[in-house]
Amino acid sequence: MTSLSVRRGAFGPLFDDFLSDLMLNRPFSSVGAPEVPTITRARMDVVDKGDKFEITMDLPGVKKDDIAVSIEGARVSVSAEAKVEREVKEGERLLHSERYAASYARSFELPAEVTEEAAEAKFENGVLTLVLPKRAPVVSRKLMIK
Repeated sequence: MTSLSVRRGAFGPLFDDFLSDLMLNRPFSSVGAPEVPTITRARMDVVDKGDKFEITMDLPGVKKDDIAVSIEGARVSVSAEAKVEREVKEGERLLHSERYAASYARSFELPAEVTEEAAEAKFENGVLTLVLPKRAPVVSRKLMIK
């Protein structure tokens, strides 16, 4: 098996970054190139607690106001956007800057329908926690004929 190694600085900074990104299997990035937000599947855990579901989802770098949650029966959809930018203050000389932007999206179906009534959502330290009560099952009843 052959191994390929590239000496840093051999081809100039732009080409070196490109080769490094290719070797490490990461998306291309370089100074001056616009960062394109990628949609990432947020990591999550779903726990059945009997009368409710508890869902925890990692959303690093996201602000609370940038999260959207929708519930339709047993289907839950979560989307969020993270942006990190650096401000240059007067008197500073910026030599290199990178921006970070990512979009998170997750849509999944729970084993039972949930209700938005008494549902709770909490976001703390980059972790979204949803507590979704299960919808009471519809009980069929026999109709008496008079």
